[in-house]
Amino acid sequence: MVSKYTNVALPEELIREIDKVVKESGLGYTSRGEIVKEAVRRFLKELAEYKQIKRR
Repeated sequence: MVSKYTNVALPEELIREIDKVVKESGLGYTSRGEIVKEAVRRFLKELAEYKQIKRR
């Protein structure tokens, strides 16, 4: 599968926090993009789970 990328604007405060995680966390993130992709994936997974629970 070929990935297609797009730009997303974020407030400077979030960018600073993300950059801090990349530099200081030791969690293995090497870029802003990695953190944002993981955050979006987690959010979408949680949203799908929430919708499943709500349908019951």
